[in-house]
Amino acid sequence: MRILHVTDRYSGGVGRAIDRITELVPEAEHHLLSTGIESIDGRGVYRTTARLPDGMSARVRAVRQVIDEVAPDVVHAHSSWAGLYTRLRRLPVPVVYQPHCYYFERADLPAPVRGAVRVMERALAANGSVVAAVSRREESLALSMGVRDVVRIPNAPSSAAVREAGARSGAPAGDRRAVAMVGRVVAQKDPRFFAETARFADRFGLGLSFRWLGDGDKALVRELRGAGVEVTGWLTADAVMRELVASDVYLHCAAYEGFPISVLDAARVGLPTVVRRIPAFEGTRLTTARTPAEAAFAAHAAVADPEQRLRMIAAGDRLVGEMDESALHDGVVEAYAKATGGALVP
Repeated sequence: MRILHVTDRYSGGVGRAIDRITELVPEAEHHLLSTGIESIDGRGVYRTTARLPDGMSARVRAVRQVIDEVAPDVVHAHSSWAGLYTRLRRLPVPVVYQPHCYYFERADLPAPVRGAVRVMERALAANGSVVAAVSRREESLALSMGVRDVVRIPNAPSSAAVREAGARSGAPAGDRRAVAMVGRVVAQKDPRFFAETARFADRFGLGLSFRWLGDGDKALVRELRGAGVEVTGWLTADAVMRELVASDVYLHCAAYEGFPISVLDAARVGLPTVVRRIPAFEGTRLTTARTPAEAAFAAHAAVADPEQRLRMIAAGDRLVGEMDESALHDGVVEAYAKATGGALVP
């Protein structure tokens, strides 16, 4: 079976999720149509790659053109914009749409805008696409919009995320404990929350240092650095893993998410993890924080309280056990089979 993956955000977590699909579903032939490849040392296995042009109309036409060239059995659209390019008009091949977090989940959007985006998602869903949800939350949202075919495709940790024997099982070493965050520096990831957490920790002498593994909006990067946060710039997948292993706590501060791979990566390498209290993490046992102050104290507890640290590591282990490679593989195979009305075979 031939699959055409389409995304306008290959850099960052979406690209890593697509790469994992190509690794874990080798019985399909994978092709990529994308943009935003500036930040990734891709691990994907693609027969062909092509770039999306600039402009909405041009991108809709490009999807049609590449379909003619590649002749895929399924178009797998990743993220909201790709869902628009591939479902604005019905394509000659079935579409699996994976939102990687619905855009109307963005809490800072005015209510009328969120409502309009939701109406658009409902209208696009009427084109008959299968929706691939990364979490229970996303699955329930799709069903609430009348989507009939919803398949769970959980993210899985990066292949580079390998836990060393005994890693992170004891108290961390060093004078200042390193708190890490992975991702593109954009409003969705809420770098201001991370910056405020760093300021709070410094004000109260909690002995924490803060590092953002990634890059992005220049103004937001300046805000992070102004709060004393080290911003590494874009790193390869292997380098991200090395930096995570060298950290003491992982803090995921995004304002809204589907389900981030970086949280799974941190759990896989044995980092105690603190996450923002958002719907994406409902049903997990991860330690959550509503405010930067709560996040700072939770991160401090992860390094100062051995029992709390072990509980946080155990919660991550449980999460990785639920969202693993086999679950991702089976979900992808089910989605493609449902889209085509057949079975995916080597």
